[in-house]
Amino acid sequence: MRIAHLTLILFFIISGCKSSEKTIEQQTDKQSIVDYLFQNYFGENPSASFIVIKDGKLKDCQSFGYADLENKVLATCETNYRIGSVTKQFTAMGILVLIDQGKLNYSTKLTEVIPEFPAYGKEISIKDLLLHRSGLQSYFQLYPKDSEKQIVDKDVLNLLKEQDSLLFPANSQFQYSNSGYAILALIMERVSGKTFKNFMDKEIFKKTGMTSSTVYLKDLIIKNRALGYVFNDTKYINKDHNAWSAVQGDGGIYSSVSDYLNWDKSLYNERLVKENLITDAFSNWDQNGKTQGNGYGFGWNIDFRDGVEYLLHGGSTTGFRSFVLRIPSEKIAVAIYTNTEDHNSRELERKALVLASLYSENSIPMPIDFLLEKEISDNGSENIKEYYNKLILNQENNHINKKDLLTLGFKYLSKKEDKNTFNVFTLLKIQFPKYYGGYFGLAQYYKIKGNNLKAVEHYKQMVDLVKNDQRLLDYSKKMVEQLSQ
Repeated sequence: MRIAHLTLILFFIISGCKSSEKTIEQQTDKQSIVDYLFQNYFGENPSASFIVIKDGKLKDCQSFGYADLENKVLATCETNYRIGSVTKQFTAMGILVLIDQGKLNYSTKLTEVIPEFPAYGKEISIKDLLLHRSGLQSYFQLYPKDSEKQIVDKDVLNLLKEQDSLLFPANSQFQYSNSGYAILALIMERVSGKTFKNFMDKEIFKKTGMTSSTVYLKDLIIKNRALGYVFNDTKYINKDHNAWSAVQGDGGIYSSVSDYLNWDKSLYNERLVKENLITDAFSNWDQNGKTQGNGYGFGWNIDFRDGVEYLLHGGSTTGFRSFVLRIPSEKIAVAIYTNTEDHNSRELERKALVLASLYSENSIPMPIDFLLEKEISDNGSENIKEYYNKLILNQENNHINKKDLLTLGFKYLSKKEDKNTFNVFTLLKIQFPKYYGGYFGLAQYYKIKGNNLKAVEHYKQMVDLVKNDQRLLDYSKKMVEQLSQ
């Protein structure tokens, strides 16, 4: 049975089917879709592991590819991956534990805990650090990129002590900050009297039953450890670390997807901290305090879609990519960990959304761009408009995001699949005529194909549509001028 046909079975099952037949068809369909999602990890490739949790119980956990290519060690659900910035939700929880114990509060200033910090940090609060509103400079920019020595959290502090100013006044704006979370790890050490690793072991991992998880230390033996890989045009090579990857607070945890089950359970009760602190972590904040809507909490991106709160975060570090998604109202969570950096966090987010839809029995909408991609893979893109129209008839079960369609078009463009590129961008232009995406995609397509006349036509349309995006507006005007000569 073809994948596209199976997908239609999942979403348009005839109501008169017997329940047992329906269950068999849906289960078969789920595995087909899972295999399609993770096909790039099959065979002699680095690995991916995922878990889906529903109502506090394991719904599915699978792994593909190799945790260790050199020694042919296959990944399992117990494989430990370095999870990059997914670490931040654990670091934030460690701070909340100290707040719950009365040893810190949101308004505690950085210089109260680290008095040797320069005066420019005296207005930075614990809450500012949690919310990426501190204004601290990025240690990526401060540390020489060609240095062979790995830095750790205390080195981040030393780099910041050499500075004399912030990027902006504390709590005046949001700017994602790895430096801030490295400082939070040091604050945890100063207040608790324990190393960051020992504190996390005792207060987080042990209490939640995350028996496989650990904070990275040089020369530490990590059980079931995945090695990191990058592709160098011809083959995968082991590239497990760089100068920044030993910093702990912002991205230094190794964990398995199996352990994520226990972590997710702890977020629905008061095993670690009181409920009001968990609620704070899952809320957006601005300069005036907690607010409604999209934004950032304590180690979580907050995204409301059709009134439903999605909690999500990606992780990116040398040789690894990760992504986690929680939808508390549906009590569903997905974690995906990989040991290759070739597939970005945006792709993993898409996979997580598909898995959430599959295992929520359609209560979570399925991304339409994924269904379109599978249809194109199976049957080509000639009838993509008709297929799209069929999908949007069932909008309750399908999520339409024009930016995702734009991403899909550029995916085909990068793969030099001309017909699919043209058809997806044309569909986007027809369905969303006031959105710049279809025009931009077609302009880029025609430019690459050497059809300057058509490219200019679409860039001119871009100029009329991107008034609020100065970068794209300037680029479009530049292309019109260059290609018109």
